[in-house]
Amino acid sequence: MKPSERRLLTILVVLALVAGSAILSQFLLRKQHLIERREESLALRQLEADGMLADKDLWHARQNWLQSTQPSMTSESQASNELLDTLVTAATKNDLVVQKRALQEPVTRPFYREVGVSLTLKGQLPAMFRWLHEMLEPSKFRAISVLKITPDEADKSAVVCTVIFSRFYAPASAATAPKEAPES
Repeated sequence: MKPSERRLLTILVVLALVAGSAILSQFLLRKQHLIERREESLALRQLEADGMLADKDLWHARQNWLQSTQPSMTSESQASNELLDTLVTAATKNDLVVQKRALQEPVTRPFYREVGVSLTLKGQLPAMFRWLHEMLEPSKFRAISVLKITPDEADKSAVVCTVIFSRFYAPASAATAPKEAPES
């Protein structure tokens, strides 16, 4: 092999080593970045878990309150009608006119059962907000899933409110199970 060929071969080998090390270093940098992101994610999860463990007593107290105060449902139709009657009676006391009413389909989930009522009401805005506030007492286990308030086209001093109220009941299994918090 001639000296010029040897030099060319050496240059080729050196260039191949430089290119190979550049490709390898990019691969290793990507791998390192992935490991650092995973480490940050695990640190955040650890911080979140520590926070949850610190709040353990609060959540046990809330669970005990929920189990001792959440009502049990006797029948879905009776619960839906009770909710409808309660909402309509309170609306009438607040000088609101019920324009439409409909029962929602009952929902059963592992941790609660839910009945709902859809109402369209008309009245003065302060009375509407007062009624909504009265109906959302936490111990009654009621919630609003849809709320739309618009000015009434015929009477500019009134508003029309379309609202879907839900009431939450203890799950069916909770009615027969003892009401104790799990030990940890």
